[in-house]
Amino acid sequence: MGVVARCLTVPLCLAAMAAHAGPPFLTDDPEPVDAGHAEINAIYQETRSSDGRAGVLSGEVNYGCARETQCHVALPAAFDRPGAGPLRVGLGDVELGVKYRFLHDDDPGWSAAVYPTVTLPTGDAPRGLGNGRAQLLLPLWVQRTVGPWSLDAGVGWLANPARDARDSWFAGLLAQRSFGDQFSLGAEVFRKTSPAPGVPNSCGFNVGAIANLAPHHNLLFSAGRGLSGVQTNRRSVFLAYQLEL
Repeated sequence: MGVVARCLTVPLCLAAMAAHAGPPFLTDDPEPVDAGHAEINAIYQETRSSDGRAGVLSGEVNYGCARETQCHVALPAAFDRPGAGPLRVGLGDVELGVKYRFLHDDDPGWSAAVYPTVTLPTGDAPRGLGNGRAQLLLPLWVQRTVGPWSLDAGVGWLANPARDARDSWFAGLLAQRSFGDQFSLGAEVFRKTSPAPGVPNSCGFNVGAIANLAPHHNLLFSAGRGLSGVQTNRRSVFLAYQLEL
């Protein structure tokens, strides 16, 4: 499986958050798409801050390109609306990644994966629609499943050489419960270190659900807000339609 939060300066966030996503949550799971199959996600997401709102409307493809390996590409249209300024819309930063699950043991229910992701500076950074420099995210995701419950956790390091930015860390913990193959509920808490001087560390939460609308057609939703550093995340929403092929 393969998101956008507004910081005090939007270009620092558009690509950084997208690579953290395991729709509909920021915390990802280690499970790749089966080899030879694909997931196509049409995503809308936005975050409101004390300075306005920003987000993306994006198309994302996750393809099982080899055994235990998923190739990922996301093409976003980004938007930024400062509280006292006009709406700005344009191409965002394109994302490319490869998820590799190196541990998969069904008996005790443990699995783990790495998911290196590069975000290309294709967005218009001066207009607040991109980072301005390529970024590299190196996350590790771990999962434990017990019956209908799954617990996902992970950490990721984001290398961001953009002007007025700094490297940062992300950590998340997600619990989900499935109700057959039709519906699942989940909740997560996460922490992000400061992505730029003057921007605080932050914590937050999301609650969400995945509903099976028909065979191979899913609806994904989550909503949440910050618990600390709230000025960067007063409210966030994620909504996606997913097609499995």
